[in-house]
Amino acid sequence: MTHPAPDPHYGNRQAWYLVFSLTLCNILSQVDRFAMTLLVTPMQRDLGLNDTQTGLIGGLVTGLFYALAGLPLARLADQYNRKLLILVALTGWSLMTMASGLAIGFWTLCIARLLLAVGDAALGPSASSMIGNVFRSDKLSAPLSAYASAGSLGNAAASLLVAGLLFVAPFVAPPLTFGGEPMAPWRVVMIGLGLVGLLPMLTLLFAREPVRPHHEGDRPDFRAFVAYLKSHRLAYLPCYLGYALFVLPFVAMAFWAPTAFERVHGLSPTITGAWMGVGYLVAGAPGTIFGGWLSGWLERRGHADGKLLVLLIATLASVPAVVASQLAGDPTVAMGFLWVAMACAAMALGPVTAAIQVLAPDQFRAQAAVVLYLLIFIVAFMGIPITGFLTDTVFGDPKRIGHALIVLALSFGALATGVVLRFRSHYVAAAQAREAELP
Repeated sequence: MTHPAPDPHYGNRQAWYLVFSLTLCNILSQVDRFAMTLLVTPMQRDLGLNDTQTGLIGGLVTGLFYALAGLPLARLADQYNRKLLILVALTGWSLMTMASGLAIGFWTLCIARLLLAVGDAALGPSASSMIGNVFRSDKLSAPLSAYASAGSLGNAAASLLVAGLLFVAPFVAPPLTFGGEPMAPWRVVMIGLGLVGLLPMLTLLFAREPVRPHHEGDRPDFRAFVAYLKSHRLAYLPCYLGYALFVLPFVAMAFWAPTAFERVHGLSPTITGAWMGVGYLVAGAPGTIFGGWLSGWLERRGHADGKLLVLLIATLASVPAVVASQLAGDPTVAMGFLWVAMACAAMALGPVTAAIQVLAPDQFRAQAAVVLYLLIFIVAFMGIPITGFLTDTVFGDPKRIGHALIVLALSFGALATGVVLRFRSHYVAAAQAREAELP
């Protein structure tokens, strides 16, 4: 079996420093995006929002504008300096986090969050493409799982930072005013997080843009990419659609779980944030690393679809954990099952991202990666407004938000399992054909 050579100017230490820098950027991106989930109650109170409106902002608006910006930014990443693109995007989404803290109603918060989503859209495909240029394809699962661990680490950091900032905000806020009144603690938190989000720039500045192994005539063309994707659609379906369906209940749970614990168990956002932060550290991040290891272990034992098997295992293990977390009467037990669900959710992203990079020709790496992020934000983020709608309209009781999350876990977990089982053979055939094409 042959594998494409990485950038020859990148040593192993430099390659892993790049992974570290990009992971740190991803962590702070997650912080800026996830922080709102811990501040739903005070934001709803001050801005006059209901669950449906909150879900639309956190899900539909974010997903739609990520999708609109994703492909154009991925094309830029396939043609121009990816490091510079990330630095500009990082500055933009940090400023929009601060702007979220200055919102005065539904529409101003909408604008801030949609512009934050546009900035976020530049990171994932650019980072995946850069990492793909400095590691061999058979070594990609580990660095991409490390990068993917930012999802858990970022949520942990957000939970702990928000909990800490909410604690100190009453001491910081009194000198600050907004609209002629003392600034609300949640506004102080959002502005503080935006400032913290600029820190990864300091590490990325010292990383070098990898050399692309493009051959003459290989400059990316969008029409060529669409044609390529269409001809390989069955191979990509378990990666793209299977993962998006799998992660939909978890996106909804990550957004609404703090609110559910507050409504059902009476826990304050500070306490819930702290416990969820610990959970992301002790369950989420190790789960991501374990998923990368498990993928490699399965492939070394002859399972060519090892990366997809990790997705299948994570799906089957996570559904009962989500159900148990929402039905448990004791908040400690509920949080314990939530930690198990976090670990399962974290397992699959690294292997699935690696599976996409294995299939994609170099000139399409970023665009192939962005399709996954597009589907996450279009399909998976719909779980947020669906949960709000089910709670407001179907169940008609704010305290039954956990039942809405259970409906999502059971239905979309079954759909994800079906997609992976049906199309994984197409992925194996395409991956083997891609390996045969390598020089």
